[in-house]
Amino acid sequence: MTPLVSLRALGAAALFLAGSAVPALADPTPSPTATPSPIPVIAHVVSSDRADESLANATRTTFVVTAGDIARNGYTTVSDALASVPGVTVNRVGAFGAMTALSIRGGTSAQALVLVDGLPIAGAQIGSIDLGQYATAGVERIEVVEGGGSTLYGSGSVGGIVNIITSHAAHTGASVSTGSFGERTLSLETPFLSFSRTYAANGYNLPDGTTRTNSDGALTSVRTGFTHHLGEITAAFSADLSDQHVGAPGSDTFFSATSRQFTVDRDVRITLSQQKARSTLSLQVGESAQHLLFTCDTPVDATCFNAPFPTPGGTPPPPAPPYAAFTDDQRAMASINDVVGDEHHRLIYGVDLARGDTRIDPGTLSDGTDPFSVYAYAQAAAYAQSQWGFANGNRFYAGLRAERDGAQGGAFSPSLGGAVHLSDALFVRANAATAFDAPSATLLYFPGFANPNLQPERLRVADVALVAPSVLGGMTLGWFSTAGSNLFISNPPNFIPENVGHASIEGVTLNARTRRERGVSASLNVTDLYRAQDLDAQVRLPGRGPVLQSTLGLDYAAPASTRFDGFGISATSKGAQGAVDPTRPLFDQPAAYTRVDAYLGYRVAPHAVLTVRARDLGNERYAEVGGFPLPGRSFTLELRTR
Repeated sequence: MTPLVSLRALGAAALFLAGSAVPALADPTPSPTATPSPIPVIAHVVSSDRADESLANATRTTFVVTAGDIARNGYTTVSDALASVPGVTVNRVGAFGAMTALSIRGGTSAQALVLVDGLPIAGAQIGSIDLGQYATAGVERIEVVEGGGSTLYGSGSVGGIVNIITSHAAHTGASVSTGSFGERTLSLETPFLSFSRTYAANGYNLPDGTTRTNSDGALTSVRTGFTHHLGEITAAFSADLSDQHVGAPGSDTFFSATSRQFTVDRDVRITLSQQKARSTLSLQVGESAQHLLFTCDTPVDATCFNAPFPTPGGTPPPPAPPYAAFTDDQRAMASINDVVGDEHHRLIYGVDLARGDTRIDPGTLSDGTDPFSVYAYAQAAAYAQSQWGFANGNRFYAGLRAERDGAQGGAFSPSLGGAVHLSDALFVRANAATAFDAPSATLLYFPGFANPNLQPERLRVADVALVAPSVLGGMTLGWFSTAGSNLFISNPPNFIPENVGHASIEGVTLNARTRRERGVSASLNVTDLYRAQDLDAQVRLPGRGPVLQSTLGLDYAAPASTRFDGFGISATSKGAQGAVDPTRPLFDQPAAYTRVDAYLGYRVAPHAVLTVRARDLGNERYAEVGGFPLPGRSFTLELRTR
C-alpha cells in the first residue's frame, strides 16, 4: 500500500490490494476496431513493439483511446479515459480528485508501467502513481498494451503498458464545463501549449445521509511541446507539469476534517530520431519527478489515525504537532533504440538506462523521531527483438532482455509470439514471456509498512486470442494467464508486504462491435477473471478486480451536415471480488454494481458543440473500494470547440 497518504491509508491500502493499480483492438485490418465509441481509424501505434507499426500487425493486444474519444466522452483525466478499456479495471476512492488505481488483467497498479511519450514517469518507487492526477488536455492518444512487456520495457511492466502520447497537432481548441457537486473545468489547447484546470467541491451525501466534506479536489495541468526537422534528424521536445490539491476525508466510517494531499508531477523529454529507408534510430533523454506532501492537524484532528506512527512496543503515541509526511521520486532516463528492416524482417534493439533517488519522510513517530531517509536506485538494460512477416499474413517474433535493477537484482526476460491465419476471416494471436518486477522503495523501506526482505516478482505471462474481423464489425475471444512466484501482497492488520510463494491468475475476454449502420454502432466487452489464486494458502488473491466485468455500449455518430452531434450510452457492470479470506477488511471486498452513463451533443455553431453528460443514471450508491462510496447521479454541461 501507499502508507504515506495518511488519512487515505484505508483507500491506499485498498488500492494497492485492489489494483495496486476505448479503444481500438489490434486486428488484421484497421477498420474493425474494438472501441467504446466511434473513432477515426488508428493506422499506427508505437507502444506494442517500441516501433512505429500498423495496428493490424501488432501481435500484442493493444487498445487505443484517441483525442476524439476523450472529447466525445468528456474524459477529464487519464484514469477516466482508461475505465472502459477491455481488460482494465479502474478503482476510485471518491469523486474527482480522489485516488485511483489501475488493474490490467488482474494485475496491480505497480505491475502496469506508465509512460509519457515512451519514457516512464516517476512515482513508482514511492507507490503513488495515480492516473487521476494526469489531465487529458494536450493528449493525442493513449495506447494500452495488455500482457507482460518485460522484454521490451523491463521491470514494472508485468501486467502491461500505458503510454500517454502528447499532442503536437496544429490546431487550437477550448472547452468549458460545469456540473454536479461543484465540478468546473476549463481547458485550452494550442499547437504548442495546453492548459486545463478542474475543481470540484464534492460535497455529496453519503448513504447514511451525512454530507461528505473535506473531499474537494483541484487539478491544474500545463503541457508544451514542439517538433523540428533538421534534414534526416527530427527533434521533439515535450514537457508537462501538474499540480493537485485534494482533501482526504477517509472512509464512510472514519472521517478526518484536516487531512490534505498536495502532489506535483513534472516530466521533460527530448527525442532525436533519424529516419532512413530501412532504419529508424532514436535517442530519448528525459527527467521525471513526483513530489507528494500529506498533512493533517493531529492536535485538532484526532482521527488522523496514522500520525504519529506507533513505534515498536505498543506504547500510545504522545501528542504531536501538526503532522506532515513527504515523499519524493526523481529519475533521469536515457534510451537508445534502433529499428532495422522492412515488413518481411525487422530487428528492434536498444539500451535503457535510468537512475533516481527517492525520499521517504513519514513524519514524526511516537518516540519523537523523524526517520527521514533517501534511497538511490538504478536500472541498466539491453534488449533485442526479431520479427518475421510472411506473404500469407502470418507474423512471428522472438526477443530477449537483460536487465539489472541495482541492489534488487536482475533478470533475463525472453518472449515469443505471433499471429497465424486460419482463413481469410479468422486468425490466432499468441504471446508468451517471462516477467520481472523489483519491489519499490516504499515496499522495502517505509517505516511501519515495509519489508526489506521482499524478493522480486518472477512470473510467466501468456495470452491467446481468436480474432474474427469480419464477424459483425469485429470480434475477439481471448485467454490470458499470469503465474509464478513472489507476488507482492499486504495482509491485515499491519499490512506489511510479503511475497506469495506461488500464484496463478487466469481469465477470458470477449470484445465485439457491430458495423456502423445509419450512424449507429453497438459494442460489448466482457472480462471474466475466473482465477486469481494464492496457491500456497488456497485463497483468492486479494483485490485483483471483479470476477466478472462487462461494458455494453450504443452510440450514434451524426452526419456533419446536421445540427445533432450524436449520442452515446453505456452500461458497465462489475461483479464481486470473489471468495476472499473473511478476515480481510471491507475495502478489499466491494459489492457488485451496474453503472449507466450517457451523453448527447448538439452543434450550436459549425465549430462549437454543446454536450450534456449524465453519469450513474441509475443513482447506484456503489463503492469501487469498500467503505468509499461514490457520489451517485451527476450531470455536466460542456461547451467545446471542434
